[in-house]
Amino acid sequence: MPGARPALPEHSSSAAIVTPRTAEPAASVIDVPTPAAASSASVSSPIESNVAAPVATIAPIATEVKAEAPAPVAEKKDAVPVTPVWKDGIYRGWGYSRHGNIEAEVVIEKGRIASAGISQCRTRYSCSVIENLPPQVALRQSPEVDYVSGATQSADAFYGAVVEALNKAK
Repeated sequence: MPGARPALPEHSSSAAIVTPRTAEPAASVIDVPTPAAASSASVSSPIESNVAAPVATIAPIATEVKAEAPAPVAEKKDAVPVTPVWKDGIYRGWGYSRHGNIEAEVVIEKGRIASAGISQCRTRYSCSVIENLPPQVALRQSPEVDYVSGATQSADAFYGAVVEALNKAK
């Protein structure tokens, strides 16, 4: 009969049959006592000496944190205003990858990145895949842009180009 289990040989016992997981556990399973029942119950097994003593419970840790209002900061009368990070202007830089090079253009206004863009794309792949990276530069005020799946090398080249342009703006 196809798909039927073979019959057991005559010399084997039925104890060798593996029962499915849904069956009740065998009676030979050792029951480990719970901490509450450990003092009143005893374990009847040959490995009784290996059973660890129950562990005392640990008091819970307080998780409530009270927020305090920050102390007011006194302004210095002779405090120096924050100077712009970059000099105003339009700066260009090149980024390099094994798939080609990218030139980025960064516009600095009032010491901040006003905009960034790709002025030249000389990669073997289209730069339309990384077209969402230039706005991130102005938004984050940093060359740190996201990676683009499938265009990691181009994203790295754009990052390098922006870093070079911002170094020129210092």
